[in-house]
Amino acid sequence: MVQEAEQHRGEDQALREAVDARNELDAVAYQVERRLNELGEAAPTHERARADMLVAEAREAVQQEAPPDKVRPLASELQQILASLAAHQAGAGQAAQDQTGAAAGASAPGGSDDEVIDAEFDKS
Repeated sequence: MVQEAEQHRGEDQALREAVDARNELDAVAYQVERRLNELGEAAPTHERARADMLVAEAREAVQQEAPPDKVRPLASELQQILASLAAHQAGAGQAAQDQTGAAAGASAPGGSDDEVIDAEFDKS
């Protein structure tokens, strides 16, 4: 029995690598889909189209149990798309924050008021 296990060690290792690669691909595809849904229409059209195409390829590769040499490059491309979408989302969030800050600063009467009011609070 031990000899049999030793004989099949290479096959088991290859199978594990293939399964791990497909699981990673499936997870990245899910993250990209979720990020696209979060961004909605704010996602650039060309990135959305490329991401949709890559996610479809990823789902097909997982379903057909593609070999790791096909799965790994696809996972890498999806990770790059995910990073690009995250950067776009962070940029959009920063722009919205800047606009909010500018609007709050513009609505403050008389500019900035540096006077600090000190108060005592007695907790009885």
